[in-house]
Amino acid sequence: MENERLLQDLGLTKYESTTYASLLKEGVIGAQELSRKSTVPVGKIYEVLSNLNNMGLVEFQRSRPRKYKAVKPSIALNNLYSKREEETKRELEEFKLRVSEIEDKFSNMAHPDHTEVKFWSTKMGEEDIIKDMRNLISEIELEILHVKPSRMIDIMNKGECFDADKIIPVILDEFINAAKKGIKIRSVVPGDIFINAMKKKFAGIEDIDTKQKIIENINTRVLECEYDFTIIDDYLVYVPIPDPLEPSQMFGEMKMYDREYAQKLKMRFEELWSRGKKVVFE
Repeated sequence: MENERLLQDLGLTKYESTTYASLLKEGVIGAQELSRKSTVPVGKIYEVLSNLNNMGLVEFQRSRPRKYKAVKPSIALNNLYSKREEETKRELEEFKLRVSEIEDKFSNMAHPDHTEVKFWSTKMGEEDIIKDMRNLISEIELEILHVKPSRMIDIMNKGECFDADKIIPVILDEFINAAKKGIKIRSVVPGDIFINAMKKKFAGIEDIDTKQKIIENINTRVLECEYDFTIIDDYLVYVPIPDPLEPSQMFGEMKMYDREYAQKLKMRFEELWSRGKKVVFE
């Protein structure tokens, strides 16, 4: 019974798991005899055996009456995995096509100008922030202005709230994807934690066009400051939320749609940018 429950955990029905387990025990056997020994109704046994054969769990002999044999478990379970993998890929492709069709329909609808509204949401914890970073590129049309404070180095090195080895590659990948689309990115960062990661990433890129896009569209300057924010296209702002128990540590992030506030922050960014030391990735 335990083995049958394990098979059901993999998606087999009760009859399918019972039939396969019985075949393993009985060896080569006919369908009607297998029905009696497995307690699977004779009206169901042929359908069940056909399903198991399609999954790669059962073989049959073309004789009269037809004989059945269980495929060795190590092979059968790999066959089951491959079958499910193919089905999942096909379902995902169909789902992707459907999403594309629905996206086209919604994109043709009239929408209010979201750049003029005031709205905010919060992202708490590393997983939420990384997920939002990966979705960010779909919202960007023109530019990213990015500032990180001096304390960020200590926060990343301690790794108490956020893992630098996990977050920085995500940031760099999204910046590169944005740069490849022609989006301008300017960053003001402290020390070498971001610079070294970017230089290493740049050196590992073989595609000449991608490298050229990075050179053209990603500009970075080094400056020790206490500001921490990101501006997207003059209306979207990301600001960190400090941990109430440890104000020097990050707890989460706030996403704000506020053109007026973004413009004020942009003026501060330009001031910081003018004071920063230019970095060349080549």
